[in-house]
Amino acid sequence: MASPTISDQAEADMWSVIRDDARSSLSRATTVSFIYLIAALAVGAFLLSAVAELSEDAVYYVGWEEKEVLITWMRSLIWVYAGIAVAASVIWLVVQLSLRGSLPVVIATIVSKIPGLGRAIQTIALANFCQSIYRSVVNSKTYGDAFRAASDETRFTPLRLWIDRSAARLDSGQSWENALLRPPIKDHPLAAVIAIGQSQLSREETIHMWHRAASDSHWLLQTRSQRTVRHLFRVGLIGSLFTAGLAILATNTNIVLMIEGLTFTGWWF
Repeated sequence: MASPTISDQAEADMWSVIRDDARSSLSRATTVSFIYLIAALAVGAFLLSAVAELSEDAVYYVGWEEKEVLITWMRSLIWVYAGIAVAASVIWLVVQLSLRGSLPVVIATIVSKIPGLGRAIQTIALANFCQSIYRSVVNSKTYGDAFRAASDETRFTPLRLWIDRSAARLDSGQSWENALLRPPIKDHPLAAVIAIGQSQLSREETIHMWHRAASDSHWLLQTRSQRTVRHLFRVGLIGSLFTAGLAILATNTNIVLMIEGLTFTGWWF
């Protein structure tokens, strides 16, 4: 087995940095967006609560008819805000655990369906898998041993389960195509490996195939994670502005009614 060259080691370190940067940037983006939303919900709930308390027993007039300012809907909206805060907290925690690979298969699969973010999490796992297999192939390991080593390094539990099953099928002598059935990640680097690997390849061709898969998956991870981070910031900003704006609009409605009641301007209507 040949020792890795300086360029090989530098490339491996660069790939590791790409994965770490993607994981940390996604974690940071979800946290910042979560903080934006929670802050907007807290401010909105405070405004609603304060105005609801001021509006209690307040009246306004339509002509000569006295009407009470309704606050029930404002208290209901406060509970809606509280529910959104709880749901956002749960989602944030689940996403953080998913980035660390601490979720069971079912929940991790659900998280992977989140538009944008789920695909980025999958791509981190794919990039790590391809690099692990590439390293094992360079070290002349069998595919069974290579897949088991990749399973030990994989954090994304649906992919780890698939790797374990594939390793068992390869050890039992099944064909490459049958051993790698139904992968949980459909991105092109893995699809290409599954298709090309069915042919009889030399050791050099096998190494080149996995090197290309690792390189392509890390390039895909860079572009996808950057796009997802921008999307998360936009969603967090828009969500926080909407929730705060809704609370301001709701409180403004009751404040206008109370002013009408105090000034009796409603008489003219």
